[in-house]
Amino acid sequence: MALTRRELGREIRNLMRASRTATLSTGLAIADAWPYGSMVTVAVDFDAAPLLLFSGLSDHTRNLEADNRASLLFVAPSRHRNPQRGPRVTILGKMRKTRKPEHAQRFLAMHPEAALYAGFGDFDFYRMSVERAHWVGGFAQAQWLRGRDVSSEALAGKSVAESALEIIEHMNADHADAVDLYARSLLKRRGSGWRMTGIDPDGADLERNGRFARLCFPESIIDAGQARDVLVALAAAARRK
Repeated sequence: MALTRRELGREIRNLMRASRTATLSTGLAIADAWPYGSMVTVAVDFDAAPLLLFSGLSDHTRNLEADNRASLLFVAPSRHRNPQRGPRVTILGKMRKTRKPEHAQRFLAMHPEAALYAGFGDFDFYRMSVERAHWVGGFAQAQWLRGRDVSSEALAGKSVAESALEIIEHMNADHADAVDLYARSLLKRRGSGWRMTGIDPDGADLERNGRFARLCFPESIIDAGQARDVLVALAAAARRK
């Protein structure tokens, strides 16, 4: 059965949020805007906008100074013999510098090692708009979507963004056992001492000793009350397993 645009938008966000890297394509400024691809680290904001940290010395940053249009290719890990059977999405949009602390905080929660150089004078955070998306769900399963098809549901989660830090601190301080259960029982990860590092309308980010895991929610949430309900329900499901 074909997914609705709402369902497909959520599939796309889940793929993006579970990714720590993507392939950035820009027009090479020193060579007549020839397509130029580079691997970059990425985080995804509450409204599904990609967040990145670039050095002013890199080619792709100089390319964006000349033309801020870009694309990001997110690919889900796949064990298929033919990798084209796996899902992926290309996001098209415009890159702009951002100095908002919440954007830096979101990126560094996903990439804590970047804190070592994020404060250097030649590094800046960028936020990418989501103008269009090209989704490929597998071999011969492709379609274009509008940007709002990807971001509209996430925009409803402003309350989650406002409460995120409080929720994360509460879960790590008072419900560390539940966070471990999410990782071990629901996500089949090993070890104890998992921490929640992020939460958004579509799920939560977990980390242990530099290893990351993504906990997707059964349905998108819009406020802190729904966040509590889904985290309680997932903990109960994990205990039953």
